[in-house]
Amino acid sequence: MVSRLIHLAHATSTQKNIAAHIRSYQTFCELRALQPFPISVESICLYVAYLVAQKRAYGTVLNHISSLKHAHQFAGYQLTWSSDYHFQLLLRGVKRFLGQAVSRKSAMTPSILHAAFALFDFSIPLHAAMWALFLVAFFTFLRKSNLVPDNPRQISPKVITRANLVFTSSGANIHVSATKTIQCQQRSLILPIPAIPGSRLCPILALRRHLAINPGPVSAPLFSVFSGSGLEPITYKQFCVFLLRVVSKLNLDPLLYSPHSFRRGGATFAFDCHIPSEIIKLQGDWKSDAYLVYLELSQQQKQRAVHAMANKLQSMFPA
Repeated sequence: MVSRLIHLAHATSTQKNIAAHIRSYQTFCELRALQPFPISVESICLYVAYLVAQKRAYGTVLNHISSLKHAHQFAGYQLTWSSDYHFQLLLRGVKRFLGQAVSRKSAMTPSILHAAFALFDFSIPLHAAMWALFLVAFFTFLRKSNLVPDNPRQISPKVITRANLVFTSSGANIHVSATKTIQCQQRSLILPIPAIPGSRLCPILALRRHLAINPGPVSAPLFSVFSGSGLEPITYKQFCVFLLRVVSKLNLDPLLYSPHSFRRGGATFAFDCHIPSEIIKLQGDWKSDAYLVYLELSQQQKQRAVHAMANKLQSMFPA
């Protein structure tokens, strides 16, 4: 029981990342005839330098180090190398060398979605499901882990099912009980989705059309597609590939877009609609103010800000 409870300390996704980082480190050590454990200052410094040479982002380097700290201590060794002066100097050098700039995907916009509508054939089950997925992702700001699974044979409890969708008189609600920040059933989310009658971008129409052409049990992932072999969930890889094809046909750079673009784009559009930041934060399930880095201010918004300042000054000090 003790070992099982300790195993549950980390989410499944975190366990997979830790395991991948440990394998990477062990492979590195084997190729260089280094003893992997206990981790020494020499071996960890060489590994960090290797990650830098591989052009890993600074945040990724820190994630690897965090995983190795865990593995080192879990094996019963005292953690001394992380406080070593040379190691601390190395990290400072890595930070300066790599910088902390994050390469973010472009935000999905209502204009792009409106133009993309013409590319879909809603008589095709996959198209109907994908369009519903596009709009729900945009309006709910949900993370990809809540929308689609990575592996169709190993579906995370985070992935919303058809039972989580409840239609209402004004649209629909999606009930979410597990997310990146909700892992211990401490709370749940009820995310409203609006009906927009007559609009290409009506998510309710898209959902009803999808469910009509892709029927299935309430236990099935919400975004599943009916085929000759039965109902199959859309995977993250399929989501990515389909999205890249759409943006390419719109003459946009596919390298600038990913499923994360919907989360960022939805939050940005909500901000542009003067939705209070507290609501955006709750809707997107952000625990901290990290959501602020997702917002992409347009030049018009920036102009409005400085003009408001100028107008205030004129009223304070009239000519």
